[in-house]
Amino acid sequence: MGDYEIRAAVLEDAAPLYAFGETLLGETSFFLRGPGERARSVDEMRSVIARFSALPHYLLLNAWHGPAAVGEAVAMGGDFARNKFSATVGIGILAAHGGRGLGRSLMQALDRFAEEQEMRRLELTVMAHNTVAQSLYAKMGYVKEGVKRDSLFVDGAFVNEVMMAKVFA
Repeated sequence: MGDYEIRAAVLEDAAPLYAFGETLLGETSFFLRGPGERARSVDEMRSVIARFSALPHYLLLNAWHGPAAVGEAVAMGGDFARNKFSATVGIGILAAHGGRGLGRSLMQALDRFAEEQEMRRLELTVMAHNTVAQSLYAKMGYVKEGVKRDSLFVDGAFVNEVMMAKVFA
């Protein structure tokens, strides 16, 4: 992992993060959003970064390889008294940087954030056919909690999402 830096996004990262998002979403259909649905411009990406920086229990982390963003981890915590101890999380890594432990490092960073924020639960959904991601999440302590049947329409077909969560003691 010596060639990578993982850090929270700052406003000056808007242009490379916009480019990263377009590349990532163009490489795979494993994400909820498709190309053009993450941020529609550099200015919109800047607004996303500002929002994540300002809200408690929110985090936008990126993995950098030199000047280029190559991975991302997000946590979106609850906004109310009753759900502030939970966050929805997700990660994405460019294909050229997969298989190098970056996913594990990003997930560990999310765990540290959750512990710092005194969160009890991290949760996510993953497409049922994305067995590589499910395997990583299971190795990181996430447990399958259920299936959302036909919840997404991807590449011309309905697909299931697997709900997984990690509860901290």
